[in-house]
Amino acid sequence: MKKLILLVLIVASVFTYIEVSNIGNQKVVKWKYIIQKGDTVSNLPTRLRFEPQRTFYKLWLKFLAPEVKLQAWTYSIPVDSILSEVFSKTLKKPDSLDQEITILPGWNIFDIDYYLSNKWVIKSWELIELSDNLPSELKSNFSFLDNSTSLEWFLYPDTYRLQFNIQLIDLVSVLLEEFNNKIYKQYWIKSWKEFYNKLILASIIQKEERNTINKPIVAWILSKRLEEWIALWADATVCYQYRITFNECTPAFIWEKIYIKSDYNTRNKLWLPPTPISNMTDDTFKSVFSSEQSPYYYYLHDMNGNIHYGRTLQEHVNNKNLYLK
Repeated sequence: MKKLILLVLIVASVFTYIEVSNIGNQKVVKWKYIIQKGDTVSNLPTRLRFEPQRTFYKLWLKFLAPEVKLQAWTYSIPVDSILSEVFSKTLKKPDSLDQEITILPGWNIFDIDYYLSNKWVIKSWELIELSDNLPSELKSNFSFLDNSTSLEWFLYPDTYRLQFNIQLIDLVSVLLEEFNNKIYKQYWIKSWKEFYNKLILASIIQKEERNTINKPIVAWILSKRLEEWIALWADATVCYQYRITFNECTPAFIWEKIYIKSDYNTRNKLWLPPTPISNMTDDTFKSVFSSEQSPYYYYLHDMNGNIHYGRTLQEHVNNKNLYLK
């Protein structure tokens, strides 16, 4: 019996050693990889687009991986590289020094284009033209683009380190990868129509409510209005019809357009607008799935940004008189 146990242990050890050794021979897809602040060698496989068995990978890091100090720069992986070579060579020679860009939550593609062109990263309107004519390279790398005609709501808001002379398609790929990891992989529900409707609703919540604590309540209110075929009256949707930036979408502009019928005017149409109206953070998207039940059907914000709820239209009118006049 002892011999049998010993034999089993030996076989298991040999198997484990072989599997751990093979981690270093894992081929890495040729790409320009950007190591972000906070990335570690433990989560590097996600950045390099492969998923090894986690226990074997940890053992490989501990006992067999070449020593490397991970730096937040841009790296190009040569063709047919294996993981051990990436550690021993590539990660020690970054392509270039980088710059930081910050894409804010609630920005639409016109905001992002304006911001990037002002930082001399792209030419004005270049991002919008790319979005209107999605290249096959992006569609092949990101399956969620198969059902979309725009990059708009997939450009994930965050701070990124990017090389100074980065090509637009590479920059967009970085933002899409963040959306893929933080929203698409986490919340995909096997129905594009349902998933897309939740994207639209989340984009409205992102524009309507900044406070994370209040987002699940707002999500419940808007969802309940949809279910009962009550117009959303979410004025943040109005501006998207006119392809303008957030700064141009002033209260005066909204008031001017609020009575003009359009697919994005949720005062004069039932259901959702045809597309999302901005990017969104993962906590906003999560609020759609974890909405907080309440008796409210209405909400508004006072001049200090504080939210006030109403159960009936009369309560909503009272709140307007109390907080907005």
